Amino acid sequence: MGRSIPANECRLINEISLRRSSCFCVTKIIVVVVHLMVDPLKAIICGYEKSGTTLINEILRRHPDMDSGFECGFLLGDSPRDFSTIKPYHAFFKSTWELSREDMKYIFNTDSWSECYIRARERSPIIINKNTGIFDKTPIYMLHLNDVLKKVPGVPCVVNVRDPRALMLSWAMWSGHQNDTEKWIRDNFDEYCERYLSYAKGYTNALDLHGDRIMLNQFENLCVEPAYFLNKIFEFIGLSFKTEYLKFSSKHFVYGNTVSTEYLFPYRGVLSEDLCAEILAATQSYEQWHYAAN
Repeated sequence: MGRSIPANECRLINEISLRRSSCFCVTKIIVVVVHLMVDPLKAIICGYEKSGTTLINEILRRHPDMDSGFECGFLLGDSPRDFSTIKPYHAFFKSTWELSREDMKYIFNTDSWSECYIRARERSPIIINKNTGIFDKTPIYMLHLNDVLKKVPGVPCVVNVRDPRALMLSWAMWSGHQNDTEKWIRDNFDEYCERYLSYAKGYTNALDLHGDRIMLNQFENLCVEPAYFLNKIFEFIGLSFKTEYLKFSSKHFVYGNTVSTEYLFPYRGVLSEDLCAEILAATQSYEQWHYAAN
């Protein structure tokens, strides 16, 4: 039986067809599809830091045909050869993918993004199945999404968002200010709002060229109906979903081993109502991401 063409391959063929005349060479379409069949990169996962990208990471890794280490960051450069200058991602990737200095030199000694991912899969001891598809989970890609997606044509992308009140609280705690979060957020209010809005603009700016291969995922909705929304994410990427994937073990995910509604409103009782109102007002242009209890 012939191989069915996954959604991401169909998307790329459609992109090419729209930009070429009706006499576009069939041979070149076949070459593109074969390239995608060989290319290990099957999805991009990005979004706000602390918006659930690690949660998606761990659940995707439960699928037998998908794997990854932790964050990558390759696509922040103009070429894989630039990666050694991209801090802190270069050191973080080396550590979390358990690579040696020699491995790093080998992986990034190429101008091909596809070859770069092939070599990462080959050398990392975390990737057991050397024929598996892999995904690149790097939250900051959301900020540069248009440029990132240009480098990997046809690859689907899931963008994670979350209520700004929860995000800013998480960012403050992540910065080591668990005991003075309100003061820290107020002291860094303009910076946090700019961070939130610039990531949002990175997403919206990519929609014109790449909207058909971008899926938006709201963290809170996923927490309330995990099976429903994860099935949509897996289907978008071209994978089948099983509810057993909701249970996982992880040294990176710090909120347990499954999806939970416990973190829908972490700011309640921690941040003042006045500060919460100020955060919502400052991010009103993306009020569709403000989450309210039903």
